[in-house]
Amino acid sequence: MNKLEQALWEAERHASALTDTLAEWKASPPQSLQQVETDRGTRRMADQLLFRFLELQDALGERLVPATLAALLEPDVDRPMLDKLNRLDRLGYLRLDDWLGWRDLRNRLSHEYPEQPELRWATLKAAVLAAEDMLRTYTHWRVRLTRQTAA
Repeated sequence: MNKLEQALWEAERHASALTDTLAEWKASPPQSLQQVETDRGTRRMADQLLFRFLELQDALGERLVPATLAALLEPDVDRPMLDKLNRLDRLGYLRLDDWLGWRDLRNRLSHEYPEQPELRWATLKAAVLAAEDMLRTYTHWRVRLTRQTAA
């Protein structure tokens, strides 16, 4: 299995689990942060959603970005990450602004604010929307990449 196949395999695992969790979330959306924190099943669902969001982001950034550029025979694959993301934006694989938003959200998720439940609830809801966006981006990326590497 080459690096591109490995990156797609890993991304697909996280995307599939994230898709399932988002479907579960939408089927029975929590109405409050209190529900997320007190109901064991809802808490597990939120944890799974956040875990897979972060893991998919890592799989895309750490493995699929370089593997995509290498598969497309792009020069200077050792450039800084922002340059790589800019190149993939120009090639139509992702939107840099979306990626930077996901990174910002990731940073917000890493901080706990026990005295600010409204902020934690807003951040969790933002993560749900970002996860949906990331899945759409990944799906588009995978389809586009499959077409371009098969040609």
